[in-house]
Amino acid sequence: MSGKARTLRLTDEDGSEIRTSMDVDRFLDELRADPDYLGQIVHVHEVAPRQALYGELPAGAGAPLRRALDALGIERLYAHQVEAVEAALAGEDVVVQTGTASGKTACYAAPVLAAAVGGAADTSLLLFPAKALCQDQFRHFGAAAARAGVSALAGVYDGDTPAALRRRLRDGAGVLFSNPDMVHAALLPQHARWAQVLARLRYLVIDELHVYNGIFGSN
Repeated sequence: MSGKARTLRLTDEDGSEIRTSMDVDRFLDELRADPDYLGQIVHVHEVAPRQALYGELPAGAGAPLRRALDALGIERLYAHQVEAVEAALAGEDVVVQTGTASGKTACYAAPVLAAAVGGAADTSLLLFPAKALCQDQFRHFGAAAARAGVSALAGVYDGDTPAALRRRLRDGAGVLFSNPDMVHAALLPQHARWAQVLARLRYLVIDELHVYNGIFGSN
C-alpha cells in the first residue's frame, strides 16, 4: 500500500453517499479505479455462497428461551447455534469457531438472557478483549433484556465504571460485562467482596480467543 492515507467514499448515481450495507464488488471497482491504489490489488478470491443450514430446538425448550430469542429478534437458529445453545443449557463447555457474521453472539446471548428471563438467581460473567466491544455488546444485550422485561441488574464493570455503580454490581449483578484486566485487577483480588456474584456464577463467556505477549498478555 502507498504511504498516503486515503478515505474512500462510495456514492450513488445521484452523488449521495452510500451508508447502507457494503457492496463489495462496487468497493473493489472503486479501488481499481483509484490512481493511488493502481496495481495494488493482485488477486481477488470469491467464496461461493452456501445454502444455510437451520436447526430446530427441542419441542420441550422452555418458555424463557423462546422469550429470549424473541427479544433478540431471532426467528430461526442456524444448526451450529442450536448445537451451541443446547450444550450451554446442559451445562457443557462450548467453543464456537465459525466465520464472521455467522451468529456467534447468539450462541451465548440466548442462554444468558434465558437465565435472566427465567428469574433464576444464577449470574453470568461476560468478558471481552476491548472496552469498546464490551460497551457495544452491553448495549445490544440491554436492549434485548428491556424487550424481554428482565429486571435483573446488568452492567459494565471496567475502569470507567463509577464507584456507586461498582458497589451495586458487586452486591447484586445478574449479568456482568467486563474484560480480563478487570478480572485480575479487581475481581480476583477482592473475590470475597464479589461472593454474591461469583458463588452463583452459571455462565462464563469469553468473547473472542486471543494470544497476547508481554505485559499486556500477563492476564
